[in-house]
Amino acid sequence: MKKRIPEQVIPVLLPQAEKWADLAAVEAYALSCMSVCGLADWRFEWDRAVRRLGCCKMTKRVLSLSRYYVEAYLQRDADAIRRTILHELAHALAWIHFSERGHGAAWHYFCAVLGIPEEKYATKCEDFTPEHLRRRARYALQNADTGEIYRYYSRLPQINAARLSQSYIPGKKSSTLGKLRIVRILDDED
Repeated sequence: MKKRIPEQVIPVLLPQAEKWADLAAVEAYALSCMSVCGLADWRFEWDRAVRRLGCCKMTKRVLSLSRYYVEAYLQRDADAIRRTILHELAHALAWIHFSERGHGAAWHYFCAVLGIPEEKYATKCEDFTPEHLRRRARYALQNADTGEIYRYYSRLPQINAARLSQSYIPGKKSSTLGKLRIVRILDDED
């Protein structure tokens, strides 16, 4: 029999988030939140993701954050980092208590318990691809009207023109639908 999700939300008192000086301080905050939530047997890791902010690997009992994302947001938006940590904690708690993956009712319940009741399924943010990865890129996804680059590729993406003409950037559909193109980035030698 499946457990019922409680109707009443009892908030958890988490450690106070402050302006972090470095990655070690962010990691210490994440570990202390994990401990308060009863996840002392889980691990925290840094990863090198550039297309997502955080990750909860339920079966491995690991919460991870993108090193690039945290470095990009450390000084200008500490609350976005805090919300990402709590978002991933909600996934872990939903898994432990209700065996539920994804952004279902249990996840929403634990978001409320952790103090982020209005949390969205996924947070989109600006590109935080590190400079050293951009330098290796040979192709880019560009808005033909504005010239804005949304994503970099080291190899030519396998996407045909018909599919690209129907593609858009989430959250920017009206300004990108039918306006995306793949462009070659010229090297200094080219």
